This record gives sequence, structure tokens and C-alpha cells, in this order.
Amino acid sequence: MMQLKQKTNPFSEQVNVAENYEVEYWANKLGIRPMALREIIRSTGPNVSDIQKYLGK
Repeated sequence: MMQLKQKTNPFSEQVNVAENYEVEYWANKLGIRPMALREIIRSTGPNVSDIQKYLGK
């Protein structure tokens, strides 16, 4: 039987920038635009707690 590719859990502690739905989910949750989130990830890395610290949340 063929296995389907499982999507990554959007509730994980890391944002997978290769998956647009994850970037959109976290951008919405953090109250910023997806493009801004991608820029922040370039500075902080994909760890959600580091992104929140950067945003002061």
C-alpha cells in the first residue's frame, strides 16, 4: 500500500519555511505578514520561541 506524505505539525516549535501553510499559520498567529516572518527567520532561525522573543511577545 502506498503511504501518503504526512504534513508537518504546524504546532511544532519550529517553522518549516519550505511549507507555505506553516509560514501562513505562524504569521497569522503572531500577527505579522508571511514575508515579515520569513525575514525574521533569517535573523533568528525557525524556533518559534526565538521569533516571539524577537517580536517582544
